[in-house]
Amino acid sequence: MGLMGCSSNKYSLKEAYDRLENDTFEILQSENVGTIQYKFNQNNGIPVLIVHGISGGYDQGIHTGKSLLPNNQSMLSISRFGYLGSDMPDYPTPSSQSDAFLEVLDYHKIDKVFLLAASAGGTIAFNFSLTYPERVAGILLVSSGYPSDEDVKGAAGPPSFVYRDWIFRFMLNRMQGRMLKMFGVSKEEYRNANYEDKLHLHELFSYILPVKPRKKGILYDQNVTNLHMAKNFDEYPIEQIEAPVLILHARNDPMAKFERVESAMKRFQNVEAKIYNTGGHVLFGHQQANRQYISDFLKKWADR
Repeated sequence: MGLMGCSSNKYSLKEAYDRLENDTFEILQSENVGTIQYKFNQNNGIPVLIVHGISGGYDQGIHTGKSLLPNNQSMLSISRFGYLGSDMPDYPTPSSQSDAFLEVLDYHKIDKVFLLAASAGGTIAFNFSLTYPERVAGILLVSSGYPSDEDVKGAAGPPSFVYRDWIFRFMLNRMQGRMLKMFGVSKEEYRNANYEDKLHLHELFSYILPVKPRKKGILYDQNVTNLHMAKNFDEYPIEQIEAPVLILHARNDPMAKFERVESAMKRFQNVEAKIYNTGGHVLFGHQQANRQYISDFLKKWADR
């Protein structure tokens, strides 16, 4: 299966833990939520605050930023509650997570940010935008979740049993077809893709490992974050968001249903969207196009 099947590109737990051990990051001690772990690459332009999805962390957020943002773009990636080095407070909520984000912005004297929300990160991005609209220059929603008034039951996300280091590594190395299907990518799409797109997907999957230091955050997302906008629909009046919005999504996304995107698009005041027919949850095969859409959006609204 190409890159994912090459013996030289097997997913290694040791390499994943070594990467974290040798990486550099910053810590902010909050009186309200404990330890907040993040990485701030301060370069050009209004910083992009990357709100990672389920199974993420600051490291995955930085990888996402480097993959999608213009070169030398300032970016800030914060490990959400329970991910890697960020604590899980006693009473975590999307609102308290937004407050934690604000603490980091205030600490670095950052007046405004663009929000880049991936998947489950949409809940926090919407909460932050509605709570602190004066701090938001724009919102980029990449395969994001959206408010929905549909009835939801049980946890939302991949089965909990897969979130063990050895199981996830086994699935990545031995069950590649199933992994692709889980994210909405067909074997045929993968076979026909170019090397760059395959490499991007390989790297994205590698940032799910190691799973163990992300487990508390994953379980919280499954049971709270991914359900919050449906269970508390009235708390997300997104028609009040004045900041410009860019939506990048695939119709065949198996995790963030396109029907919710269609409903939400009608509610935004200022929205642009690029909807693909294929690509699944990882927008596979659209890497270069997404970079261009995002670059144009940032340039357009940087001086808003």
